Amino acid sequence: SDKTNENWEALPAIMDKAFDFINKKYGQYPYKKYAFIQGGDGGMEYAMSTLITGERNLGSLVGVSVHEAMHSWYQFVLATNESLYPWMDEGFTSYASSEVMNYLAEIKALPGAEVKENPHMGTVLGYGRFANTGRAEALSTHADHYTTNAAYGVGSYVKGELFLYQLKGIIGEKAFDKGMLRYFNTWKMKHPTAHDFIRIMEKVSGQELDWYLE
Repeated sequence: SDKTNENWEALPAIMDKAFDFINKKYGQYPYKKYAFIQGGDGGMEYAMSTLITGERNLGSLVGVSVHEAMHSWYQFVLATNESLYPWMDEGFTSYASSEVMNYLAEIKALPGAEVKENPHMGTVLGYGRFANTGRAEALSTHADHYTTNAAYGVGSYVKGELFLYQLKGIIGEKAFDKGMLRYFNTWKMKHPTAHDFIRIMEKVSGQELDWYLE
């Protein structure tokens, strides 16, 4: 449709601004190109590209594009073991995506997007509601061993984002931002574990954080 064409034509300029922010805040993307391809049945990340369904409003298209692109940092370049640490991909991607979307709203790159005082508050409240049902499970659970799909989904995406949001509150924003960059630059292409991540955050903060990981 004309609207679909219009939204897709607007996407590259917006994502250029997103990539500038991501490269500065989360580490430099190591390749010269990234492709957004209309296709598939939702949004699915691949190396240096993502497939996204076409019939979307601009906000939805950008939101999915940002999330799937962030996977190139946490799923492809850092490449944690998805079976053992799905939250180190989906959760970290979700955290960064919330930050990026709020940045795009702040610089008015996305028409009609609202700047949020705290872009992670929905995640905090959502996890609280789920935890109160008694169905939440530990992030140390193997991806195939969760009792329910809901617990896996909330653990991977929501609790993974909450893990970073709470950590920022503990060590402070300056140390946290420094740590996210150092984590990427130290562990890219090396398949880090949760312990590797928390050691980086200990180094930048000067705090002992084993208790938080546990």
